[in-house]
Amino acid sequence: MDIFKKLKELDLPKGKYVVIGSGLLAALGLREANDLDLLVSADLLTNLIKSGRYIKKDGANNLSSEDGLIDISSGLKLDKYTTTVSEVISGAKMINGFPFQSISETIKFKTALGREKDFRDIEMLENYIKNNGEI
Repeated sequence: MDIFKKLKELDLPKGKYVVIGSGLLAALGLREANDLDLLVSADLLTNLIKSGRYIKKDGANNLSSEDGLIDISSGLKLDKYTTTVSEVISGAKMINGFPFQSISETIKFKTALGREKDFRDIEMLENYIKNNGEI
């Protein structure tokens, strides 16, 4: 998936969303992304629900595109990762004009998820920092 093309198509308002998860790895050229995970403000989520372009998924704060390639949430609820949506959005790092969760925050987030694939991603991100620095 070309995440930059997909983000351009979505045309979401700046300051109201951030790409989280594997999208950062794709943006950095570390691996392909199979989907696009977005964290959005509550008001943007409301507007996206009203648009009728997305399907409600796993509760009121989660949406998905019909093809399942885009997951949108307005909340982060992980026992081992505490932050707010506004903190993640305001701490976003711009890559090609689009907001992405920072490497250090992505590492914290993926550590809290604790899946095998997340640990592989963490290793790639840590190597990226060693070679290129934090973004």
